[in-house]
Amino acid sequence: MANRINLIAQFGRDSFTQGYTSIPNLLLRTYKSIGLTDIELVVLFHLVYFRLAEKNSFPTLEKFAHLMSTPVEEIESCLNQLMEKKIISIDKRIDLDTLEFIEIYNLEGLFDKLSEVWAIERNNDFEEQQRALKRKQEKSFTANLDHSRTVKGANINTISETTAMVYNAFESEFGRPLSPMEGELIFSWCDQFPVELVIEALRISVIQGTCNLRYIERILQDWERKNIHSIRQVRELEEAYT
Repeated sequence: MANRINLIAQFGRDSFTQGYTSIPNLLLRTYKSIGLTDIELVVLFHLVYFRLAEKNSFPTLEKFAHLMSTPVEEIESCLNQLMEKKIISIDKRIDLDTLEFIEIYNLEGLFDKLSEVWAIERNNDFEEQQRALKRKQEKSFTANLDHSRTVKGANINTISETTAMVYNAFESEFGRPLSPMEGELIFSWCDQFPVELVIEALRISVIQGTCNLRYIERILQDWERKNIHSIRQVRELEEAYT
């Protein structure tokens, strides 16, 4: 039993002192999307191993074959395919000891492709976050609007029910009572524009994080200049710019 424990301890020490070859998780997860086959991936692993563990930047085919259960011809074919796919290339460098030119395998092409995949994934994540934020804001807006209709609509008796609903929606989104001048401006919008457009302009301002009556007024005036009179036309305008 003691001998077994000593053997395991020695194995642990040797494993640690011999080092490790690290492979990016991004490569393992996306190698198919950048056009690599399974065997090409294994050849790349060995290129990394030779460079890091054996300080050999241009291993021979026989070196590969010694570590792999793959014929030399197939390994050579894989290396050629990797070069055609611009995953690797062969560069010349000056050996600092001999001052002679030597050939090395350059892996910059691999990391260029991985960086492109990474950038696309980050951009997709960002766009998904933006869409989720917009859905959350729209959900909050709708909930507040429904609350205004059911709770506060009866509090304003001097104007129509529809105008009162718009007034209450603005108070709810602004988070405070409106001043008389602000109320008069909103009432004038309800007389001048379709109510659905007034509500839509408020919704846009909420999503943009700009709850400002002048900003909303500019939206309504812009729609008026473009002869827009319905939500459907607003959606068509948005689609034209996306």
